[in-house]
Amino acid sequence: MKKMTAGMAAVILLAGCGTGQDTSQTTTADTENATQQQTGATNGDSGKVQGESTEQADSTEKAAPDNQTASSASNGEIREFDLDLEFTDDREWEFDYDRNRASIERDSGDRLSGQEAQDEFAQLFQAIQFSTARPLEDIKREVLEAVNAEQAEVREFELDVKFDSGEEMEIDHNVRNSARSEELDEFSLELTFAGGGESSYDFESDEREAEIERSDGSESEGAGALDEMEQLLGQVNITTARSIDDMKAEVLQALSIDAAEVEDFDLEVDYKGGEEIKFSHDMK
Repeated sequence: MKKMTAGMAAVILLAGCGTGQDTSQTTTADTENATQQQTGATNGDSGKVQGESTEQADSTEKAAPDNQTASSASNGEIREFDLDLEFTDDREWEFDYDRNRASIERDSGDRLSGQEAQDEFAQLFQAIQFSTARPLEDIKREVLEAVNAEQAEVREFELDVKFDSGEEMEIDHNVRNSARSEELDEFSLELTFAGGGESSYDFESDEREAEIERSDGSESEGAGALDEMEQLLGQVNITTARSIDDMKAEVLQALSIDAAEVEDFDLEVDYKGGEEIKFSHDMK
């Protein structure tokens, strides 16, 4: 656009000089030259803009999956919501919601029901992004912030959310005496398959016991089950720093089970320091 402006300025200057000579030819030539420069500049700029537009389009296309993930993170409208909190000083808070009723009870004597409770739940749902693709600790933090609870004071956190789609996610995180340890104490996994049938995998570290029941009716216990469970535990990492999706995929891959075949996934892990992590993901 700078070239176009300069060319047009030259045409105007020559036309207004009044030198007495026939400037029509010069003006025409300059005009043609300016036009060519304008065309070249415009084409160049158009190419640049087109390139930028293409890059923006590509960027938008690349961002689309993330946006889609964010927009679908709520898994549809929330049908039911239950939250139970137990604090280190033995206080208890309870939040219960469905479309027909809602109640909030805090030990401080703050009890809400009816429209007041519905309004608070509406604000709470807007502040939290429920998604199995997010780390458990991020969801927990957002929930506690939304209900004005200090995380350091919460000993037991139990959350259960059901969506209109039929999907359900549950997160339980208990930290007794604020103690945490990576040393596994117990492991329990229950699977329900879409085609019917159930499987369970149980392990106890102290007793050195393990038991496996598969959907085909076969069972394992004793040394064979213990070896199989230890192999499984060596391939998975259960922690609140990870998402349900990641841990679920890791467990099922270690067991060579197709995730598409699993309708209900329930996992509970107890650590020797007192920490308990439980999560479930049901697709009904």
